[in-house]
Amino acid sequence: MIRILIKGVALSLIVLAFLLSTQNPHDIKLNFIVASSTLPLATVMSICFILGIAIGMAVSGIFMTKLKYNHYRQKKQLTSVNDVEN
Repeated sequence: MIRILIKGVALSLIVLAFLLSTQNPHDIKLNFIVASSTLPLATVMSICFILGIAIGMAVSGIFMTKLKYNHYRQKKQLTSVNDVEN
């Protein structure tokens, strides 16, 4: 049930991002360090949205990997302590 709810929220956020981007077709000028570019606002919003998701997934993946490693290490220590006591 929770998975369905999470997928529904994610889908609604994607639809909301799409609706907001279609309502903003104006061109904006982006100034980079070396160059500048003119892009539609919808494209810039989509790029920022995708980058935000990618960065969030990367950070979450790093933290989950650390947590799993710590859990594995503690579980290994606990089994070694139990083996010594028995």
